[in-house]
Amino acid sequence: MGSAEKPNADLSFLKKEMKRALFGKGSLIIEQYSLGDSFYFIESGTVEVWKYLDETKEEILVIGDLVSGDYFGEIALIDSAPRTVNISAKEDSVLYELTREDFHRLIQTSPDMTLTLLKLLTARIRNAEQRENQVLIQKNKELRLQNETLEEMVKERTAKLTQSLKIIQEDLETAKTIQRNILPLGLKYVAHLDFGSRFEPMAEVGGDIFDVVRLGKNKIRLFLADAIGHGVQAALITMAIKAEYDHIKHNTPYPADVLYALNQIFMDRYGKKSNQFTAVIVDLNMEESQLTYSSAGHNEPYVVTKDGIIPLAESGVMLGLEKDVEYSNHSLAFGLGDRLFMISDGYLEQENGEGILLGETKLLSSLTAAKSMNLNLAETINLLMDDFHSFRGDASMMDDVTILGIGTTY
Repeated sequence: MGSAEKPNADLSFLKKEMKRALFGKGSLIIEQYSLGDSFYFIESGTVEVWKYLDETKEEILVIGDLVSGDYFGEIALIDSAPRTVNISAKEDSVLYELTREDFHRLIQTSPDMTLTLLKLLTARIRNAEQRENQVLIQKNKELRLQNETLEEMVKERTAKLTQSLKIIQEDLETAKTIQRNILPLGLKYVAHLDFGSRFEPMAEVGGDIFDVVRLGKNKIRLFLADAIGHGVQAALITMAIKAEYDHIKHNTPYPADVLYALNQIFMDRYGKKSNQFTAVIVDLNMEESQLTYSSAGHNEPYVVTKDGIIPLAESGVMLGLEKDVEYSNHSLAFGLGDRLFMISDGYLEQENGEGILLGETKLLSSLTAAKSMNLNLAETINLLMDDFHSFRGDASMMDDVTILGIGTTY
């Protein structure tokens, strides 16, 4: 484990939330196959990472050392899966420990914590293969010096490749858990309105992010954004979007102002390096029976009334392309009996096995069918997703799909 391959993450801001722990030389800090619930940051000293190659514990693989500034055990904060390695103190060491209970408290109070941890996990994913290859090279040298047979070398390589793939999969699962934990997926009501959502990424993590917040007694703000790209890179961008949006959503009066501010923030802090995303914001003022929205390149939402379906026309360029872009607010009536549906473009742009696009016509047909059957909000969202999967058949999902719905009965 050379220092050039280790993710560089400054975790000093966490120390005030962590407990100081001393481990003497030879102490076992983490035991392979045991259940863990703590994340560690090394203040001083050196620890050794090693593992048994199988449950017989007859063969040992030394992976490398971790030193001051390094961290380990973060996956245990998310789930209680067995530890995959042993970690012992190579010399007297001072560590800081964060338990799962403390982590759950922090992640609820600090959106920036989620962004930092996702960066940390992404760095591990990007460096895992190189890190494991270095271990394999060293082990191969040892095998040659010991005149091991070719069969033993292949066995060692296979074991390490399997372990490397397992680490990558575990990290992706952790990123998936973090992303889902910041989405209001279980929310069913906002004020006196029904609310429902469905989020289906095409991979373990996705590039869609959404939020719903009550700004006042009778005002609700909904936000849906779609980062360009897929997988870990897009998911990392969504974490940045969520963190920055949370800082401005309560004190920015109109949807267009939020989009303007969010665009300025991304241009100033992140530049134009694949950080573009579309977004749409809708404010519902139930006291005035009015809907106000603004869009930045996002496909149009739909208002379903007792008389028909009204598309909210797309406007504005996507965020992260250029500075000082002005966005427009648009308003229309929205009262009891009306429903709003916000849908990411992964729904409309899905193709079936014959290469036919789902498109707006099919979506409007599904909304009309739900209306004619007098389905409630949750049933309507379920019908939309059933129709989506029925249309695509055996074809792979081409993008992440998100549906938000809010309103009352017709």
